[in-house]
Amino acid sequence: METARIVSAVRSGLLEPVAQGEHFAIYDLGVKEYPPATFLVQSSGRPISLGQEMLPYMDTANLWDFVRTAGVKPKDDTPSEVYLYNWIEGAQGPMVFDVGVVVEDGTKVDAASGFEIKRYPAMKFASLIYEGPFPHEPNSGWQELRWEERADEKGLVYTERLYRELYHAFDHQAKQHITEVQIEIR
Repeated sequence: METARIVSAVRSGLLEPVAQGEHFAIYDLGVKEYPPATFLVQSSGRPISLGQEMLPYMDTANLWDFVRTAGVKPKDDTPSEVYLYNWIEGAQGPMVFDVGVVVEDGTKVDAASGFEIKRYPAMKFASLIYEGPFPHEPNSGWQELRWEERADEKGLVYTERLYRELYHAFDHQAKQHITEVQIEIR
């Protein structure tokens, strides 16, 4: 998923912002196509709503303990973490929420571990990069992403099946995280 290249492009100033504030910048990466990918996830397993119901899955301490103790190796040059919003009836509605890491095809885990291996097919995404504080942090520009509107303005059709956040780099001290936001398009 080219994490190193994306982080380098952002930090080197190679990308032109489409929106910017004092503490954040948003870059448009356009349309990206991805081959099938395999993820180790902690999953809601059942439809949940945006908000409070997501919080237990966003705590990734147990996921990282499992990765270390089970010897699971995240795939090279992929995001630190990935949040996958699998919409059931359309965007912003009920979803199966998966949080995890990209792993090699063929990776297996014991079902009793509480973690799952999920394989996603080849997909096409409208992709934005956000650099700055997260929505819950001061001075966030997250509300300026307007991911659905930006895709629509380009004539892209959002499938409303999958939205994902690829966390390429965390910088908790400066609050300048690098996140790729993607919506699946037709």
